[in-house]
Amino acid sequence: MLSSRLIPRIDRPWKTALWQTVALALMVVVLGLIVNQLRSDSMPLLGDWSPEARITLKFGKNILIPFEEAKDKFLTGSAVFLDARTPELYQEGHIQGAFNLPLAEFDQLSEKVFMEFPEDTLIVTYCDGEDCALSAELAQKLKEIGYGNVRVLHNGWSVWKSHQLPSQGEKEG
Repeated sequence: MLSSRLIPRIDRPWKTALWQTVALALMVVVLGLIVNQLRSDSMPLLGDWSPEARITLKFGKNILIPFEEAKDKFLTGSAVFLDARTPELYQEGHIQGAFNLPLAEFDQLSEKVFMEFPEDTLIVTYCDGEDCALSAELAQKLKEIGYGNVRVLHNGWSVWKSHQLPSQGEKEG
């Protein structure tokens, strides 16, 4: 009779490889968590990644303007609206009276656009789409050059069109 010690077990190398893979993966996860916590700019493990939260994270405060407030500011003429989209999209349609200030052309156009506005003017930036970050980036640039009263109308053009508010361009509506 042969001892079980003398018969090689076929499934043993497979189990060892599986165990080592699981152990290695756990060590990588634990190491990643430790490094994340030690970093000065650590990433929260659980978080709110909504547009409001992303903009708040970038600016330290929520600078989104609620749609109804933006609409009231438009109707009373107490805000300047800036479209952060490309000139082509702006020409297709934009909020009535809005200026086009594409982020890529900020340095060339900002002086021309802002010559007539005092620094305390309420400026509402917008672009189009749930994931469009151009308006937030434009708002950040404006804050950097001294405009403190800047707000972002998230998904501005789509929301504006869906409420059938005054617009201009080739595809007005």
